[in-house]
Amino acid sequence: MTDTVAFAKRLKRRVSAHHWDFFAVTAPGLETLCRRELEALPAEIGSLKMVVGGVHFRGRLHDGYTANLNLRTATRILMRIAHFRASNFRRLEKEIAAIDWELFLPAGCALDIRAASRHSRLYHREAVTEVVRKTVSFRLEIAAVGKGPLQRLQLRLVDDRVSVSLDTSGDALFKRGLKTAGGRAPLRETMAAAILMTAGFGSGMTLMDPMCGTGTFSLEGALLARQIAPGRFREFAFMRWPAFAPGRWKEALRQADLAPRPVGKPFIFATDIDPAACDTLQQVIEKTDALQGIQVTCRDFFDVIPDRDLAARGLVVLNPPYGRRIGSRSEGRSLAMEIFRKLRTDYRGWKLAMILPRGYVNEVQLPFSVKSRPFYHGGLKVALLTGAVP
Repeated sequence: MTDTVAFAKRLKRRVSAHHWDFFAVTAPGLETLCRRELEALPAEIGSLKMVVGGVHFRGRLHDGYTANLNLRTATRILMRIAHFRASNFRRLEKEIAAIDWELFLPAGCALDIRAASRHSRLYHREAVTEVVRKTVSFRLEIAAVGKGPLQRLQLRLVDDRVSVSLDTSGDALFKRGLKTAGGRAPLRETMAAAILMTAGFGSGMTLMDPMCGTGTFSLEGALLARQIAPGRFREFAFMRWPAFAPGRWKEALRQADLAPRPVGKPFIFATDIDPAACDTLQQVIEKTDALQGIQVTCRDFFDVIPDRDLAARGLVVLNPPYGRRIGSRSEGRSLAMEIFRKLRTDYRGWKLAMILPRGYVNEVQLPFSVKSRPFYHGGLKVALLTGAVP
């Protein structure tokens, strides 16, 4: 038996056929949406458990492919490869050395190691990271960060219990592979998808994105309405792993490609006062056939009057400039009041989803009833207002 055949058998037995514990990391507040997405995946996923900051689930390696490809609200997917007790560096080194690293990571990769410690005697994160790096280097030729294909390793130490996880995603999942530039007040794609899902946007609906910026809501709306997998246009860290199975990945893509719905006339209308932002969004649309249902126009929000015939199946979504990101607090409050007056006049019958700083909700007199949910946007505490314009 050749070494290559023996290695392939080890990969299959120890990695590909094994059931792993995964963790889908989410922004605070998105755990329930992420769990629903996991439950709907075409994969053999089990043992779902929500915790603050994400959802635990169990599956095989190829189920991790499916999760990365299809989840809209997860930030990244971690796969736990070891769990042990270590209260000193000698024990830590011994347990790390016992892991078959050559089955998980490609030789010559750049290894980014992150450690977090709580209530553990191994509290010095930099020292933990250094011990792990030296130990793994005995099994693999590890490059310095930035000099090879990057792989991320995460260690979590709680009460002297150590969990070792590999980041299956690579770049954070909000990087869909569509945009190369962000706006002045960027909204992460995962958050935009969560807002659209919370507001009930889906196939057969019209989306008005009248302060579109570089079009995060519009792009996510097109993917969501057409049921296109958000990871369809990018690569993932697991693709460089020794156990990566191209056939399994092709099958995951095939399953994802069964869902996309055809597109006819424009059903997403994106407008913005900034010509550069509109040009950037138009360039993204022109490169991707899946986005052809988006129509971009350079106009001020207050000059746009939507077709009333679209109101019955329409959602208007707004992420206005405000507070610390663009303009002063007083300017933000005044803008919010003007927006609500505009909605009350020209968007009667439309569903609404709008981001507003939490402090504004009580300061701004709303002309109609909406539901307020706490969200986080770039570290800011904001409220998601949803409802219907009467």
